[in-house]
Amino acid sequence: MATKRKSPDVSVEDINKVTEILGKLVLQGKFVHMKMTVQSILGGLLLPHLVDKGAVPADDPSVMELIAKYSREEVKKLLNPDPIPVEVEKIVETIIHDRPVFRRIKSSVNKEKRIQRKLDPAGRDILIRWWNVNQRLIPNDDPVCVTLTDQVNSINPNDKPLSPMQIAGYFSHLCRMGLRTEIERTDNLNRAIKRGFHSVMPEYTQPLIEAINENWERERALEATRAADHAKLLELRANGSNKPVIAQI
Repeated sequence: MATKRKSPDVSVEDINKVTEILGKLVLQGKFVHMKMTVQSILGGLLLPHLVDKGAVPADDPSVMELIAKYSREEVKKLLNPDPIPVEVEKIVETIIHDRPVFRRIKSSVNKEKRIQRKLDPAGRDILIRWWNVNQRLIPNDDPVCVTLTDQVNSINPNDKPLSPMQIAGYFSHLCRMGLRTEIERTDNLNRAIKRGFHSVMPEYTQPLIEAINENWERERALEATRAADHAKLLELRANGSNKPVIAQI
């Protein structure tokens, strides 16, 4: 009669060794993208086992907070964030054809730097998953950027927060990838995955590629009129008028 195999026991000493090794490795630059994964292993696997062993007090608030943060349900949310449904056709039409562009003269005043840290691999994966589901262009002031910013920042709440402009900037990067040939785009994205920049492959449907190219052509047309629009704006300012100039293509 077959007997049930017992699970091998994992001692407190074993866990302490693993924790020390993982802690040292994740501090190295080439493994920094594994920070969230290591934290989830520590909080969702090793620490609960230490509590079961009686090596860590179960009533310690900091212990319970970390365990709750990486519970089964919370880890599922991190790995599979809920997509934000959006009507693709209507939004793309608005972005490309109906969105006015107001010209302005930039001042020479130094702007405060708002970028406090770079987007990490786990954050990129969240954005790419959203991109793959929604397949649409996103302007800088789209409210979805704020929603996604909060979602990415919630991964590591103790880190300095990202700004919505950084989220919009990464979507711009994905759009630039869409301007390349399929072979160039695939090679570039595969290299990024191998280097640990992200683990999810961005997807590009034909309608999305067409929207990216149409938007790129529109931006080039706007660029061609920029000098003339700025000259008109300066002339208006010299005559005491604050009337805005709306770019036309």
